[in-house]
Amino acid sequence: MNTKVIIIILSVFSTTAVAIFIVSQFVAVNFIEPPTFQVIGNLLALGVMLQSAAFNFLIIKQSNAHRKNSDDSNERAEAFRNLQFIASNHTIIDFVDNLLIFQTSSRYIKRLRENLDFKFYLRERNTSLDDIKTNFKNYQFLTVKIPIKVVVGSAVSMIQILNFSLKKEDSTHNFMPCSGDFKALLLYNETDERQEISVNLIVPKDSELYSDKSVDVFTKIRLHIKMHSFLGVAVTGWTELYFSNPQKLEKDGASKYKIHSSQFQIVGLPELENSVGTDISEQVSK
Repeated sequence: MNTKVIIIILSVFSTTAVAIFIVSQFVAVNFIEPPTFQVIGNLLALGVMLQSAAFNFLIIKQSNAHRKNSDDSNERAEAFRNLQFIASNHTIIDFVDNLLIFQTSSRYIKRLRENLDFKFYLRERNTSLDDIKTNFKNYQFLTVKIPIKVVVGSAVSMIQILNFSLKKEDSTHNFMPCSGDFKALLLYNETDERQEISVNLIVPKDSELYSDKSVDVFTKIRLHIKMHSFLGVAVTGWTELYFSNPQKLEKDGASKYKIHSSQFQIVGLPELENSVGTDISEQVSK
């Protein structure tokens, strides 16, 4: 039976019981012997008390049910608002045109050696950060620049790189963040009027990964990335880039690769995050 119906019945019963109690008290005082009157009065008082307790219990139960239903409705409404917000404000990017790989500027390497702040560097997975700090001269520092464009949604505010791998002929070189979460630098190329990301790599000097004297034939880059929109919606997925026509630029010795195809595979659903981390511009200014 519905709780509301039970409460109505008990309300009627309570009113009736009080009326009967008053009448019985009048009858007992005038027509019944005192001992019998006390017994009847006590029984009626106990019945009213038990009925009142049951009545209060059902009211509390009904109130809790209403509150639970209200909370469930609010949670569903909040989830629906979040889904609408995520659907309208997520970002997906694509990597386009030409990829460049070159030696990192000596100015940045000098600053890195003085500060030992590796938050903007990825190291090869088979190396250790302690060895890099101790034997700094045994490592070379590379910068990878890749133009990007937004293909879905609003402008991108931050790109985290969770995993980065370069495939060269039959070998694959995997890179990982030196410390904490790695956030790629977002740059704006005024010449080409487009955005690009900059990723700094640390590799041993005796590695066959890169040579500044010849063109290294890379076939694929695989990135596990997390893209954040300005309003805090994050999309995580894997991107694979395939190259052709490698060439060496004479002016700065950079290796240039034409991106002839790319594919992006989303991992999970977009999510709304409360915080997207420290602003990149603040870190660069330091």
